[in-house]
Amino acid sequence: MSIGETIAAVSTPRGTGGVAVIRITGDGTREVLGSVFIPAGGGSVFDRPAREAVYGTLRRPDGAVVDRVVATFFKGPHSFTGEDVAEISCHGGVAVTAAVLETVLEAGAVQAGPGEFTRRAFINGKMTLSEAEATGLLISADTPERMKLAGAAANGVLSRRISSVSGKLSSALASLCAVIDFPDELVEDDNIDPEGEILAAVRGARADIDAILATYRRGSAVVGGVRTVICGAPNVGKSSLFNALTGEDDAIVTEIAGTTRDVLRRTVSFGGVTLLLSDTAGLRDSSETVESIGVERAKKEAENSELILAVFDGSRSLSEDEKKMIPSFPETAKIAVINKKDLPAGMTGEDAELAGELFDAVVHVSAKDGDTGELESAVSSLFDGGTVDLTRDPVIWDARRRADLRVAAELLGRAGEILSSGGPADAACALCEEAESRVAMTDGRGVSEAVLSEIFSRFCVGK
Repeated sequence: MSIGETIAAVSTPRGTGGVAVIRITGDGTREVLGSVFIPAGGGSVFDRPAREAVYGTLRRPDGAVVDRVVATFFKGPHSFTGEDVAEISCHGGVAVTAAVLETVLEAGAVQAGPGEFTRRAFINGKMTLSEAEATGLLISADTPERMKLAGAAANGVLSRRISSVSGKLSSALASLCAVIDFPDELVEDDNIDPEGEILAAVRGARADIDAILATYRRGSAVVGGVRTVICGAPNVGKSSLFNALTGEDDAIVTEIAGTTRDVLRRTVSFGGVTLLLSDTAGLRDSSETVESIGVERAKKEAENSELILAVFDGSRSLSEDEKKMIPSFPETAKIAVINKKDLPAGMTGEDAELAGELFDAVVHVSAKDGDTGELESAVSSLFDGGTVDLTRDPVIWDARRRADLRVAAELLGRAGEILSSGGPADAACALCEEAESRVAMTDGRGVSEAVLSEIFSRFCVGK
């Protein structure tokens, strides 16, 4: 779809509601809106100040009234997309909304694709790529942490830091070019130390990039979620912990061992990150067919997890099966969750020592009472929850941006080595140029059309 072509879509969720909004943008927005909308007071909507909400009727070409609506016209470039934009607020019934959109399309607009409005905003310079991606993330945010991260990025926190790094590299490149082109003139001035200043700028840019990269673990844990499995022997409180973390009674809790057979899944916000939580069958040898299938599924969940919450009954010592089970857990982040802290402690010192050696953290909880504070702190610590402020820090969450920044950091490291050892300035310059290009790509400059298409295809239609 070409830029400037007039597009339209429903921008509110499908379903019955009080109000629905149809959005139009493109070079023909005025013509489309003017042909279907008649203000209640007569005249034209364009006789009113831009961005003024105007009440009136929406009519088909034959004059039939479709709905009583409110229309707002935003004259480009002072609009979301940078083009002329119109928004029509109609009654929120499914049939009414469809009829209004159909009328707009009959007037000359074409159906917008996923993310087409935001894509035009990016192309027209109304927002950076990271701001555009964050806008899509903000719309779909279903946890407080996702909302905080997306809101900060949509407001330009990440873009401003990337722009700052680009500025430092541009300054370093300008100085490097001066060193290469006018070496004699610079040498004559005893007050100038170009190599030292350039080296400091390169190292400063590298430090800024490293600081951004350090947020990836938390960012990806918030946005993508951490595949987390609750596992352990039967009757240690796995399902009780699952219910405590989800805040629901989804898992059946009884004194009968082997109650959980299939894998229960929920997405929860916990410890400042998003856990893609799975409750699994108790790990033990079983001759019962259904339970043995559940045990195999539990093992597979553990193998594919990014975080294991291994639950143990703290009111008794570890069984021999549990002692054999602990070393068999896959190499991933692991927390030993010692449950039933509300009961007298029964684990031996040897048990505690084994857990301390083989787990990233050992915490004590009472799943029955909902006492999971230690576990929450441990999860937060594992994923940098205590060092990253989602509302203020420039956080990255996607592998593409991380990959570009890691390459940029490596290039700058090599450039710094050349400069510090008195190596050729033109070699350092080439490395810095490539690093600057990589940094620029993280926010949309020079990014390929294929990447843009893939990014905006994830958006909903109407945004």
